[in-house]
Amino acid sequence: MPGFVYQASKRAVAGPDPEQADFSAKILHAIVSTAAFGGIYAFFLGKHVVEYARDPDLALAHVQRIGVAFVVLALVVPWVVARVSYWILSARWFGIASAWVLDTLRLRRPYDSTPTAWDWAFKQGEAGWVRVRLDDGLWLGGFYGWRSYASSYPYPQEVFVEQGWVIDVDGTFTDVCHAPNGMVIKCDRAVSVDFLPLTTDTEEQAGDYEGQEAS
Repeated sequence: MPGFVYQASKRAVAGPDPEQADFSAKILHAIVSTAAFGGIYAFFLGKHVVEYARDPDLALAHVQRIGVAFVVLALVVPWVVARVSYWILSARWFGIASAWVLDTLRLRRPYDSTPTAWDWAFKQGEAGWVRVRLDDGLWLGGFYGWRSYASSYPYPQEVFVEQGWVIDVDGTFTDVCHAPNGMVIKCDRAVSVDFLPLTTDTEEQAGDYEGQEAS
């Protein structure tokens, strides 16, 4: 059971895993995770389990304690471990530290299981400006901040920008925010998706609109 809880908790924060697209793969990963948790529990708590197995009366006397331990070990611990491990592995400082260790020790970088360039680009988690050029030459885009969202594999490529801005035919952002409450851009016809960093001017523009919304 711990493995199934771990996989469900991980999927809730990290989204669907492309390596577990098949139901059989999900079951296999859950079984392996359960075995891993079982081995760790046996290492630290095996002595107590053996005592209860040898003395059923002792187990009956501590049935409430055993029930609480079961809930904690089977549900709470794997749920928390999945969340904490995801937050650590996806943290910016962890990526920088990992890259530094690999470069220092001259080790080969591990395989990145990110399924598409779309997922890799948006998982960087940096605020900025996103503009999408469609196949008919039309430009769409806006400010991509912490309230924005991008779909992930295997779902269609869509992005929600928290502020939609008017873009000229040459791809230049204007000073007109036509969708201050956000805009959804379907990118199935996209030729290119550009990510532009925040500059002093654009930060002030975004801040001005956020201030207007708050007032």
